Amino acid sequence: MAAPWRRAGLAAFGLALVAGCEEQAPRFDAPLASGVITLPMPDTQRFDGRLSASGLVAALRASGHADLEVSPLADDAGAFVVAMPRTGFEATVLGGGAVALDALLRDGHALVLGSGFTSVFNPVVPLGLLQLDGEVASEPARHGYTRVLGAQDGELAVIHVGTWHQGLFDSALQVGPGIVEAGRLDIRPTERQRPAYVRAFVATCREHYLAGIAQTPMHLYDLGQLLLAHFERTGRSCDEVANLSGDREALLAVAGADRRTIAYFGNPTLPKASIVAFRRRALT
Repeated sequence: MAAPWRRAGLAAFGLALVAGCEEQAPRFDAPLASGVITLPMPDTQRFDGRLSASGLVAALRASGHADLEVSPLADDAGAFVVAMPRTGFEATVLGGGAVALDALLRDGHALVLGSGFTSVFNPVVPLGLLQLDGEVASEPARHGYTRVLGAQDGELAVIHVGTWHQGLFDSALQVGPGIVEAGRLDIRPTERQRPAYVRAFVATCREHYLAGIAQTPMHLYDLGQLLLAHFERTGRSCDEVANLSGDREALLAVAGADRRTIAYFGNPTLPKASIVAFRRRALT
C-alpha cells in the first residue's frame, strides 16, 4: 500500500495540467500552501491553506535545528532565507518526479528546495539541463536559463551554463536567471516590466548555503536588492544567487530535528522536475 504522503501526492498530481514554460503556469487551482505537518500525516491532510509570512518563519524556526538560521529579508517583504552552514550540510540534486516528503522522510534529508523548470507536467518533464548521478537526463537549453546549479561531493556551486560539462558535477540542474553574480546585482531595472512571481532561489556563500522563498509575487530586481542589503546587514559573503522555477512550482520544506513535524511552503506531495536536497554531513 502506498504511504499516506504518496497517496496524497498522486491525487494532487492528477490535477496537473500540460504546460510550456518560460515562467510556470499553475499546476493546481488551490493557492500555494504553507503550514506544518504533524507526523504521521493523516490521509485527510489538505494543502490549501496559507500561514502568514511571520507564521511560516516562526514554524521554520521551531523545527529544532540549532544551526539553521531563518531570516526575513525585510519586515514587510514576505521573503525569507534559511541559512545552513557549509561545514554541517551537504547538497545534491534529485529528479525523476522527486517528491519533497519522500526526500525528507524516506531519504533523510533535512531541507529541500525546488523546483527546477518544467516543460510538461504530466508526466513531469524537466526543461533544460538535469544531471543525476553523473548521467544527463535532460540536455541543456540553449536560451533563457543562464546558470547551472551543481553538486559535487556534497558541495554546491553556481556557474554559467556555457562552462558546464558532464564531468564537472555529480548532479546538476539548469536554473536562472542569475540574481547576484560575483557578489553584485545581475538583474536590470527593466526586469520590473515583466510580471512578478512567487520565487524560489538559492545562494552560495563563503560559510553558508541559503535557501529562500519570496511568498508574495516579487520582481527579481527587487529581490536582488533585498538580498544584497541582507548580506551587508549580516556580514555574509555571498557570491552567487540563482532563481529557480517559481510561481506554483516554488517549494521549501524542513523536517523537524525530531522527525515529528515538517514545516513547508508549496505542496510537498507534488512530484517535481527536480529539487535541491540538503542533508547533514556524516560525522567523522
